[in-house]
Amino acid sequence: MTNELDAFFEPESIAVIGASRSEEKLGYSILENLKVTFPGKIYPINPNAVEISGLTAFPSVLEVEEPIDLAVIVIPADLVKSAVEDCIKKKIKAAVIISSGFSEIGNKEAEEELKKISKGKIKLIGPNCVGIYKKDLDMLFFPRKRLKRPIEGSIAFVTQSGAFGTALLDMIANEGVGISKFISIGNKVDVDEIELLNYLENDLETRCIAMYLESTEKGLELIKTAKKIVKKKPIVIYKAGKTEKGSEAVASHTGKLTKEPEVYSAAFKQAGIIEANSTEEIFDYAKSLANQPILDSTNIGIITDGGGFGVIAADEITKAGLEIPEYSKDTLRALRSVLPSYGIAKNPVDLTGDANAERYEKALNAVFKDRVIDGVVVIALLQVPTLEEHITDIIRDCKVHGKPFTVCTIGGKWVKERVRTLERFGVPVYPTPERAARALVVLKEYADILKRK
Repeated sequence: MTNELDAFFEPESIAVIGASRSEEKLGYSILENLKVTFPGKIYPINPNAVEISGLTAFPSVLEVEEPIDLAVIVIPADLVKSAVEDCIKKKIKAAVIISSGFSEIGNKEAEEELKKISKGKIKLIGPNCVGIYKKDLDMLFFPRKRLKRPIEGSIAFVTQSGAFGTALLDMIANEGVGISKFISIGNKVDVDEIELLNYLENDLETRCIAMYLESTEKGLELIKTAKKIVKKKPIVIYKAGKTEKGSEAVASHTGKLTKEPEVYSAAFKQAGIIEANSTEEIFDYAKSLANQPILDSTNIGIITDGGGFGVIAADEITKAGLEIPEYSKDTLRALRSVLPSYGIAKNPVDLTGDANAERYEKALNAVFKDRVIDGVVVIALLQVPTLEEHITDIIRDCKVHGKPFTVCTIGGKWVKERVRTLERFGVPVYPTPERAARALVVLKEYADILKRK
């Protein structure tokens, strides 16, 4: 392991301190989820058991003869210090403390003790967190039948709130979007957002870093670190606790205070951090930035089979300061050759409600090949009876043009199954034209950040 945080993400052995045979206990779910995903050795630690879930249990990590890389601690708060001390004696490199009952309820002394005994001896994530998830390491305490896990992808998601993070994780999974890593940091007794940003900067599996942040005690360091990293990969942060009441809620949730929202917004802009202002935006922006090339210029093409959605997308693009230009003569000629007399060839293109896959394919090729156009919003209302199912293959293949594009389609179960197919191929899909347009605009925002850097 070349980085001290590797023990969190690439361990060869894990001890679950607080493993349980009771299905209602968190230690049961964590052990079961690790068994499904983790290929290395797992050691349940429970002084009252000799076997748990088919694995030999031990009263303490000190009783395990083999080396242990990572510990997951899920026991009452008053027992955590002793468990960490045992981990240090065992020379365990890192521990994730799931246990709550620390500064979030005013118990700051216990956290200070953890800081004191662990410094330079063991790396800690937590306490008061839900842990780490990646394709081969699932230590979340949520049963898989209740919380769906995402496929493998290229978004790393760091969250200060376990509840927010896991809700977003479930939403991402249901839409077919992939992640590289999910990290819940809780009260940040040791490892914080700065250390994780530095780690993820060089993580080859991560192309975009998304973060839900309630407070930071290292504002200047965050800005300095982000300035360096955004040259390599984009950072999206959703900063919560912007109102007076929200700030009070943060203090009671994490035991930390926040600063004025305008301070954060100005600092994020200075650092090149893309700020999300809602739950939707952090998710929308991250999957666009992780999967699409940057938008070098401002000229956007829009194609739709529902005229109203095209108008809404055009409004959103224009409000953001981008352009909806006229197509070149060659493009207009190609469009008119495939459109019915009642279709609209100008930008936005309206293929009309009887569009089929062939009409879409020819129109998309014409617009993507237009040298005037730098990015495209593709709107496809898949419920149209004339639109064959292989339209998803046609939209997916637009990636060969090398231009950024986002897709808007909306519907129920049948539509969502096709959306998941597109998302698996790195095509970002959104349920409204506004969100699809903004997700394209953010690619121009990141391009401008790179130019400034």
